Amino acid sequence: MKDLFYKSINPQGKPFLWSHRRWTQEPFDGYYHWHWGFEMLFVHQGSGVVIVNQRRYEMRPGSLFFFLPNQLHKVQADINEERPYERSIIHFEPAFLERFLPPFPSLRDTYMRMKKGLLFKQSLELSACQTELGAAFDSFQGVIYDSGAGGGEEEGAAILLLQLLTFIQREIAEPIAGEGVKPIRHSDEIMAWIERHYSEPFQLDKLAAELHMSGSYLSRLFRQETGSSITGYLAARRIQQACSLLRGSDKPIELIGQQVGLPNVSYFIQLFKRTMGISPHQYRLKL
Repeated sequence: MKDLFYKSINPQGKPFLWSHRRWTQEPFDGYYHWHWGFEMLFVHQGSGVVIVNQRRYEMRPGSLFFFLPNQLHKVQADINEERPYERSIIHFEPAFLERFLPPFPSLRDTYMRMKKGLLFKQSLELSACQTELGAAFDSFQGVIYDSGAGGGEEEGAAILLLQLLTFIQREIAEPIAGEGVKPIRHSDEIMAWIERHYSEPFQLDKLAAELHMSGSYLSRLFRQETGSSITGYLAARRIQQACSLLRGSDKPIELIGQQVGLPNVSYFIQLFKRTMGISPHQYRLKL
């Protein structure tokens, strides 16, 4: 497994990070990761798969995704010269947006439900609004260029985020009838099983038996649907949980390894360092 990482706070000290119409034509491998704050991802061009909250979503032009702070996710784009991947992305600290929400109680309610993970889905299909959204992103990019050191960037970012919240509120804050029954995908079932069992030693045969399939078929199907292996996803989930425990407790590193299904402390430290770039002890010291 490679390219699992946690994106740290912006070293420039800004409460948000912004990427406008980033364009990629060369194929690249998706990877499991998580961020210090919220992420909003809008797809201008491209197709592929997004994995978040034990669910698989199709990515297409007009898709808007949101990812919660420290939420494991993966973006796998299908890219070639005829089919580039173009997206706009904003990361922001929760406290930044919350400063601007008091005058908008209904948007604040939607945001709080979002923050608590109470919304049914984390993907919106907004192809019908793509021109309007594109104009909003372009307008904010103009603010970035024009503001310089004048400080207008934060107000512009707040306006953009309020606009995006309005779309989210309109589309998914109140799920339509029947929406609560999500389509059954084997990758969703596998990720749900891992969520229940990641703290235990992994046995592919046990997983396959519970889902009434062969292990080889499950492995092949998971890779087809997500672009990664079952063990790669499991390792990502374990390391993410280890980071959470390192941040939120003073438990010994050996115990944390045991609690995320990695009782061999040497292997746990090796895997953590390979995926995070530093040891668990160093990670804790940096908090």
